Amino acid sequence: MRLLDYLLATASLGLLATSATAGDYSIAGVAQKNSSSNANYSVAGLAQKTMTYTTLANVTAALAGGANPAYNGVGSLFVSYQSTATTGFGSLCTGSLLNSTTVLTAAHCVFDHDEEGNSDPVTGITFFLPSFGAATAVTIDASDWAFNPLYDTPDHLGDIGSGHDIGIFTLSEAATGYQTYDIYGGDPLKQFTEVGTGTIGGPKGTGTGGVTQDYLERTGTNMYELYGDDVFSDVTHGVVLADFDDGTAAHDVFGRNQDLLGLTGLNQTGVVGESNSSPGDSGGPEFIDGKIATVTSFGITGGIFDGFCGGTSTDPYNSSGTTAVRGLGSCTNSSVGEIAGNTRVDYNLGFINGYLTAHGAATEAVPEPASWALMLGGFGLVGAAMRRRPRTAISFG
Repeated sequence: MRLLDYLLATASLGLLATSATAGDYSIAGVAQKNSSSNANYSVAGLAQKTMTYTTLANVTAALAGGANPAYNGVGSLFVSYQSTATTGFGSLCTGSLLNSTTVLTAAHCVFDHDEEGNSDPVTGITFFLPSFGAATAVTIDASDWAFNPLYDTPDHLGDIGSGHDIGIFTLSEAATGYQTYDIYGGDPLKQFTEVGTGTIGGPKGTGTGGVTQDYLERTGTNMYELYGDDVFSDVTHGVVLADFDDGTAAHDVFGRNQDLLGLTGLNQTGVVGESNSSPGDSGGPEFIDGKIATVTSFGITGGIFDGFCGGTSTDPYNSSGTTAVRGLGSCTNSSVGEIAGNTRVDYNLGFINGYLTAHGAATEAVPEPASWALMLGGFGLVGAAMRRRPRTAISFG
């Protein structure tokens, strides 16, 4: 995503019938991609933002940046496009090291088309370790990048729900002395730790609460409860879903709406230190057992089940952080009562290993046999999506 902080598809949704079942709802029109990039933000200003938490006190507790961050193999990336040379605008995302020269991120962070299919080629990527806000951040340019070609759907409306929102890039020099991470291949429906370098916010969402942005890496935690196709008609099994709870049944998206969806056992109202991803966190990793299980892809309002946000909706706050009743297009702002949709990395192992092999790197281990069939579609397609460019230095001044 580029040039828009909240990129909305042209389709709109009205009030939803109460007779819906699992899979009847669509993300088109209300899903927010969690990369940070906006015409209000210049390259010089880099108004990058970080995760949102159930209490503002958790913002400090979650700090992972600084001289010795807990996850020093996770960093910020700035993506420049052909248009950046004249506009100064690009995208801000998060990525993590698979090895000393290869970074995993989201496809929509390095995708070079807009939602209408207009081309604006990526011309450069700069990776900041441990994050853009760290005073001693190391910066390395990318020499090569790609996204899973299965992400690129003809209408560009279902891309983030495809389960193939995976991008990857090669660094022009090795990032030595930093952590590298393996890929998780087990059951993803469990608690996870997420790492991001995007927007900071409190329970009312991003852009509210008077939090000072410091551009540092932070961690949080949440729990995956469902697969994407358990709920949404345009999301696949390659996506897993977590709701952003605050300990109340009223804002427990899945628990409150489980009867509506024809599902059971979803009355889980939050974990200690619960967080939600937000713009700028796109491509950042979610860890299970110390391995990368997913990358951050999108957020969507829990108000999709009510047809509105604010007031008595599952999602009590709109994009202004108020409880005024608003339509769905103004709802998603990473507040409580919303859903995070993240892409399973093992679902894309074929694409990832194809890229690694093409670059002379060791492939990632094969996950458990039950997951193998889900990944076959990613094999042999890496060449079609590669975007090779010369090393490009990016000026922030």
